[in-house]
Amino acid sequence: MNQIDYKQLEILATDPEKFSEFEPESIYTPGFGERVNILSKQFHLIMQQIGMGLSVEPLLNNSPQLKAWVEKVQPIISTPAIAKSWNVSLQKLINNNLLVAQYDLIIEREERLIAIDWSIQHCPPSYQQLFASWQTQLRLFLLLENSSFSPEQIGISYLLVNSKSAPIYHFGYSRQQHERFKQKLESILLKLTKSEKDVASTTLSEFDDDASELNLKKFLNGELTTQEYIATVPEVEI
Repeated sequence: MNQIDYKQLEILATDPEKFSEFEPESIYTPGFGERVNILSKQFHLIMQQIGMGLSVEPLLNNSPQLKAWVEKVQPIISTPAIAKSWNVSLQKLINNNLLVAQYDLIIEREERLIAIDWSIQHCPPSYQQLFASWQTQLRLFLLLENSSFSPEQIGISYLLVNSKSAPIYHFGYSRQQHERFKQKLESILLKLTKSEKDVASTTLSEFDDDASELNLKKFLNGELTTQEYIATVPEVEI
């Protein structure tokens, strides 16, 4: 079974041959497209502690930067809700492929389901780039597939806390978007299936060649009779 996140989908879409060479740093890399660093780890761990109701004041008092970021996120995480789920992983199995996406927070209200992602990336992508990205589209797709909400009732918001204005990019969803992405996804995963079949075929061919050579050696060494050896030779149509 293949475990696939948005980074691997990007590779399948652009250069399928490199898929087998890809070694993901982590399926659960925090933030949009950012490398894991100490400050990023600290920020995400603090947010998880807040989600568990633990005190983080001593940590924030020692880091004005982390404190400033938490204060920017506070109005969002304090929003009244029916339920709040922190550090969530959602999955869906399609054929032999397990699609995976990670969410910092999912807020469930009476008629809305909103995923939240906070990032300390200094130079975030544009609104259009973020919307079109595999990460956003996969997150919206899995959010709908794992809920009882309609497409129009779900969405995802990105909190870019390290930007001066700390913008919030919000993306809604629709049935049309969902079906379009599903078709795109199936098309991309077909490339993976074809690649795996090619590898399996090559491996089987190599195995058959090795077996033929081994049987020939056994025959030449007297370990197989002529009849036994002929029985191992595959028939070829003329």
